[in-house]
Amino acid sequence: MTEPLPAGRPAPVGETAPPGEAAPRAAGAAPWAIWCDFGGVLTSSIAVAFRDLVAAVGVPAHELRRAFDQVAATWGLRTLGPLERGVVSQHDWGILVTDALGTAHPPRIDLSRFGDHWYAGRTLESVMVDGLLRARAAGLRVGLLTNSVAEWEPLRRALLPDWSVFESIINSHEIGIGKPDPAVYDLAERTFGQPGPGCVLIDDAAANCEAARRRGWTAIHHRSVADTLAELAAVTGVPELAG
Repeated sequence: MTEPLPAGRPAPVGETAPPGEAAPRAAGAAPWAIWCDFGGVLTSSIAVAFRDLVAAVGVPAHELRRAFDQVAATWGLRTLGPLERGVVSQHDWGILVTDALGTAHPPRIDLSRFGDHWYAGRTLESVMVDGLLRARAAGLRVGLLTNSVAEWEPLRRALLPDWSVFESIINSHEIGIGKPDPAVYDLAERTFGQPGPGCVLIDDAAANCEAARRRGWTAIHHRSVADTLAELAAVTGVPELAG
C-alpha cells in the first residue's frame, strides 16, 4: 500500500492508459499475476480513515500533513514514507511528528501509537477478498504488494486473519522500498517470474498505478469493489471474478 493521505481537494487521476487496457501478451503466456494493495483496497476507505484521524488528533488536516512531510524530508521522503520504508520506528516517528506540530498544534492522541488510531474503525472488504479467492481458484496467481509498517502487521492480521489468499507477500518495510519505486515492481515480476505484460496491479493510489503502467503492467485504479472486480474479470477474461 502506499496509504495515500487525501489532499485538501481531489486531484486529477492523470492515468497514462485507460483503466483495464492490457498490454499485448504473447500466445501461450503464463496465467495473469495479480498484485493487490492492502489499505484502501482490501479495507475501507483511506480518505475516511484520514478524516477520522484528523478529528482524533484535533489538528487541522493541512498542519498534520505538513508535520508528516517535515519529518519525512529528513530521509528525502514524503508523508508516511519513513514508516513504510522501515527507517524509523513508529514510536520515534510519533515523537518527531509531535515535535513538528509544535506548541501551536499539540495532538490530542499519542502519535507514537499512530497505527492504533490509523486503523481504528477500519473494516475488511470481504467481497474483495472473496474475488481474489476466486482468482486463485481459477488458476491466477495472487500476491500482496503493499507499502506497510512493521507495527501495523498485528492490526492487519486482526482484520484478515487468514492470509492464504496470497501466494506471496511483499511488504515495503521489510525490503526498504515501496510503490511507486520501479524497483518494487521489478521485485514483484521476479517473485512470480512474470514480466510486466502479465501483471495486474490493483491499487487505490493513482501514482502507483501510473508507475505500474510504465512497466507494461495493467493497473486497476480502485474506487469501488464492484467496479474493480468487474474490471479484473474483463482484463483477465475470467468472468466469475465479477461475482
